[in-house]
Amino acid sequence: MTTAAIALSAAVMAGPEGPPPGERPPPLRPVGAPRNTEHDGLLHDAEQQLLRDCMSRRGFTYRPFHLAAEPESTLFPYIIDDADWAREHGYGSQLRRRQAALAKSDPNRTYFAALPAHRKAAALVAANGPSPDGLTVRLPGGGTLRRSDRGCVAEAQHRLYGDLGAWFRSSTRVNTLEQILRSRVVADVAYAQGLAVWRRCMGRAGHTFATPAAARASALSPAHPLPEDREVHLALTEVRCAGESGLSGTARRLEFHHGRLLAEEYRADVETRDRLRAAALPRARRILD
Repeated sequence: MTTAAIALSAAVMAGPEGPPPGERPPPLRPVGAPRNTEHDGLLHDAEQQLLRDCMSRRGFTYRPFHLAAEPESTLFPYIIDDADWAREHGYGSQLRRRQAALAKSDPNRTYFAALPAHRKAAALVAANGPSPDGLTVRLPGGGTLRRSDRGCVAEAQHRLYGDLGAWFRSSTRVNTLEQILRSRVVADVAYAQGLAVWRRCMGRAGHTFATPAAARASALSPAHPLPEDREVHLALTEVRCAGESGLSGTARRLEFHHGRLLAEEYRADVETRDRLRAAALPRARRILD
């Protein structure tokens, strides 16, 4: 496990205080609804600073990193429908290469790689705890995830969110719901109907992809990636067919519908996650001041 993995293990942080008296928790949002990216960045940066300070106290160097831009698979989980974005980025191959280059030059990765073996082991324990014990969550759809309640990641999240166990359980379960949401959307009959129209539109343009995901996979194939001009052309064709078939609008409506159902189904987790995030924001601001 590299220091980059240490960074990825981190999630966010704070003390055991609750929301100010009289302040109501935020309203329930459908799963998959756009998040407040300013708040995401604030919480991320605060956690990174707490992680840096904790690792320093344990004798290790850690450099905080800023929250990365969302990948195209998150911006367009079902189909690319933004012509300006497609014209500039195609399917995002250049963005992926840029992100890979940044990861390769990550100073934390370089630092960790240079440590002697015994110090690497100690750094992992300092960051992630001695073993994946103490925190357990049963995932929606089955399966169990365990993580340590010790180490700098746990300490940072406890300081930021107050109740480490509640944060770990609720945030992990809600994050898992994003994948469940996508699978429900693409399994919906209405999506299948729109997909059939999209497929015919793409076929008239000379493309025989069964799904937008197949088109994206072809364009971004590690073995045989499309040249940039063909990537952009294919992405723009997908955008046009997304509009002509109505698939883009159908996907948005279905995402809202199934996202609302999932939020109700897992209301306790969503409300707990959102309440802890809201309470953590003033702490994050104080940490970064």
